[in-house]
Amino acid sequence: MLCPKCGFYSEKEENVCPECGNILRQASDFRQRGAQAIRQGKRAREAAKTKQPRPAAEPMTGKHRKPTRQETVKMPVVQDTRVLAGEEEEWKTGNEDSGPAPAFERRRRTVYDEEADESTAMRYLAAHEDYGSAPHLVNWVKISIFAILIVILLLGGGWFFINRTDAGQRFLARMGKDATSVALWAVGDEQLNRGEIDKAIESFEKARKKDEAEGVIDVDGLLTLGSAYEAAGMTDKAADLYEEIYTQTPSRTEAYVNHIRILQNKGGKDLAKAGDLMKLAYEKTGEKTFLTQRTDLLPAPPEVKPIAGYYETKKTLVFSSYQGYDVWFTFDDEAKLPYEGQKATREGFVLDEGIYNLRAVTVYGDLVSDELKATYKIIMPSPQTPRATLAPNTYKTSQRVRLKPGLDDENDTSITIYYTVDGSTPDSDSPIYDGEPILLPNGWVTLKAIAVNRYRKLSNMLEIKYKIEANPKPKSAFDSEDTVDKLKINQTSQNEFFSLYSQGTAAGAVQPEGFETECRRFDYPWGYAVMTLSKKNWVLVEVSFHSSGVLSGPRGTQIGDSEAAVVGKFRDMQQVESKSGNRGLYAVTNGTGKIWLQENNEKIIRYRYAVDSHWVQLEYLVGSSGTVKNIDLKYIP
Repeated sequence: MLCPKCGFYSEKEENVCPECGNILRQASDFRQRGAQAIRQGKRAREAAKTKQPRPAAEPMTGKHRKPTRQETVKMPVVQDTRVLAGEEEEWKTGNEDSGPAPAFERRRRTVYDEEADESTAMRYLAAHEDYGSAPHLVNWVKISIFAILIVILLLGGGWFFINRTDAGQRFLARMGKDATSVALWAVGDEQLNRGEIDKAIESFEKARKKDEAEGVIDVDGLLTLGSAYEAAGMTDKAADLYEEIYTQTPSRTEAYVNHIRILQNKGGKDLAKAGDLMKLAYEKTGEKTFLTQRTDLLPAPPEVKPIAGYYETKKTLVFSSYQGYDVWFTFDDEAKLPYEGQKATREGFVLDEGIYNLRAVTVYGDLVSDELKATYKIIMPSPQTPRATLAPNTYKTSQRVRLKPGLDDENDTSITIYYTVDGSTPDSDSPIYDGEPILLPNGWVTLKAIAVNRYRKLSNMLEIKYKIEANPKPKSAFDSEDTVDKLKINQTSQNEFFSLYSQGTAAGAVQPEGFETECRRFDYPWGYAVMTLSKKNWVLVEVSFHSSGVLSGPRGTQIGDSEAAVVGKFRDMQQVESKSGNRGLYAVTNGTGKIWLQENNEKIIRYRYAVDSHWVQLEYLVGSSGTVKNIDLKYIP
């Protein structure tokens, strides 16, 4: 083992140089090649045995003392061990004992330089460490590999250029190949600038599809596509695209401008759409130019008098347009103007009491103005509650009472007072107070009155109770004790009735007021009777007669009695007739009595009382001669 540091040679395989202490590398750690391989080989050992012994080393001052430049050692000069072509086999097959050494062996032989400087030798070894490899001849394998690498690099560079650079993607786009959306937009611009509109549209549409697949919106590119559509005469498609743009990006004014221009160029009904779009564009972008443009396009809103506000009287609205256009209006918040509204006329529109939300527009052809909106509150004043001159109390003699309007209405000549003493609530069919004192009937009596002004507004109701203990005392109201003969309505059975008055003539099925059950009628010379099926039994629900001698009415009333004779049998609060000719007799908790004037001057005296939430009704038909013509008693479910 030869130490590369001090040059000491050891025949044993040492790990550490015994001369200088340097760590020696094992032969297995690296390839033995060049001069070192020869020096550590068999021939080196044999050469070392035949040559003069190595001079003893000078004493060392230290274990690892390094020789100086002046110190020299006797060592073989490293030979050129490169093998020429064709000589390796000669060397392998040659034998040193068989004759002259082959050329390969001869080249490895050298002479010893007895005075060789050790450091010079070491530098020579380091510089020629790879000696022993093949001679530097043309190596076609390496050249082929190098050429393949060059081709691979060129192909890789081309692939990178095509797929990873914008210029490469544009190149693909120009060739009609698949490319990025950015490249397609750019190539489309180039084609559009050259006037190749159809090709530009094709490129733009491909780019748009790629952007949509990636969830990207290239507004500038879409606007350019819209311009290309317009250049190709595809205005409807361009309009749809512009609408899509400003729907997705409401702040971009270019899309509104382009769409508005298309609508204006079409004219007709599309002008109204352009006006609506101008309004939307102003709301979304805040650009006042849209509002100005819209004002110039559409007719001016209408005018109305009187102006909106609060009023206490009826008002007539008069509409006008200084441009002479038609005006349409509505008070319905949901109606669509103009044609779901009402066309204004010169006569105007009268507002009665209430709250009105007016909407009106001016119409010129297909153009509709902005809406005029106004709110009117017509709240007419109500009169005060009327007053009575007689205080509520108990009186031993007959009393009269006067009525007056409220203090604030004393000078209002339009006030009308309606009143009742029969117990009913006053209304337009009640007596009108004419200024004369009202005679209060005997017994408990309730005076009720309301005031109505020129606006038909009602006051609160005056209600005062009096007790008049004068004679004669009032009669009782019609009740369940009052019957026609001994017939009990809704109780007397059909068989009982037939046993008293015979079966009569069956007139067939009938359906009286309020009945849902089966009913049938039987006719008699004196009138008729109606039966209904109740719980599997037929019972009497109505009896009517128009001749005397067979049946008689409640409380001894008869056919031919006068109106006064009949009314005198029942309660009468002495209330006067109303303007219509009707007269209230009484109104109590469970019953009423009233006289109704008919168109032929006949009258009906009608009494009712309640039975289990139903009515039993007694009617007297009084002819124009003033006598009773018919008496009818019936059950009303």
